[in-house]
Amino acid sequence: MLSIDQIADVKSMLQRGIKQSDIAAKFGVNQGRIAEIATGKVGLEIAASFEPSNDLLPRYFTPQQSIQTQIEILKNLITTSPSDVARVYTISPQLAEHIITYLNRSNRRPSSEKINEYVDAMKDKLWPVTGASLVFSKLGYLIDGQHRLLACMRSGKPLTTFVVFNIPDGSFAMMDLGRKRSNRDMFYTSNVRNSSAACSATRWLMIHEDNPLSRSESYTNPQIYSYYNEKLNTPLFHETVSLAIEIERATKQLAPSGRRRNYLPAGCTAAYLLLFAHKNRKQAMAFAQQLLLGTGHGRAYIKVIRDRMDANGGRLNETLRNALLVQTWNAYRNDVRPNKGMFTWSPDADFPEIQ
Repeated sequence: MLSIDQIADVKSMLQRGIKQSDIAAKFGVNQGRIAEIATGKVGLEIAASFEPSNDLLPRYFTPQQSIQTQIEILKNLITTSPSDVARVYTISPQLAEHIITYLNRSNRRPSSEKINEYVDAMKDKLWPVTGASLVFSKLGYLIDGQHRLLACMRSGKPLTTFVVFNIPDGSFAMMDLGRKRSNRDMFYTSNVRNSSAACSATRWLMIHEDNPLSRSESYTNPQIYSYYNEKLNTPLFHETVSLAIEIERATKQLAPSGRRRNYLPAGCTAAYLLLFAHKNRKQAMAFAQQLLLGTGHGRAYIKVIRDRMDANGGRLNETLRNALLVQTWNAYRNDVRPNKGMFTWSPDADFPEIQ
């Protein structure tokens, strides 16, 4: 026989959507005893427990439960589930929204193309249960699965998927589930300010250090983030990145075709502004203002870059762009009047030295 308190807990568990067989197993009784309580044959006068303990919470959530119950169960699973067990759950659009809003602090920028692809599959009921999982960290944050959850929200369709809890925080840096994480994803998930431009600037600084003529050099996520963390995470670096972003926005113009062209990309601009600042910070900031306002040496550089890109279908060798920027800076430092003679570098020459 179940006690009055146990019957109250059974009623609470029934209200939360727990299967009668699971409740029976919990209390070590025949499922018929739980059915009697469910139908009111036993304990009709006993009220359900108001706040059952966590060990009486169900081990799964379903879209049929209230969103408050789903969230409560999810919280309990995050704190009690082992990391070596993956189980299939059905995520309601409401629970997906809760996870994206409150638990999605360490993920890459979402891809609209990927989300739309998932939404179409969910609406057409073509979304299968695969080995891909939603992954939560030990602190309860979503490590992997945001595209699926965003698609669940937008489609309004429940998502049935494996879910894994208690994976070590920071594992996103080494994970390749779904779209492979790029260098920029690494900076974004690490909450680096102006992550895309900062990542690009870091790469250009690494290239300049290794070989400024090798514009196609690639680096792994750990390599580029380690370089940033050890050498670049300074107020001066972030100041030059912010300036470079302003310069990029100010110098974008309509090309003859009507499309906007990016004449001074923020990443490489920030990298070289930092190198210039290492030579003379005050002059580097004044030079940056000329680029931003399109005056003096900045105006001459922007014009030659714009003319060369427009004459070449919008394309320009990145090393050439960087070399001409260095030559412009050198002329500025040496108080050489802005003129076409500043731009003498060709791809078969050594990269100019920063003065």
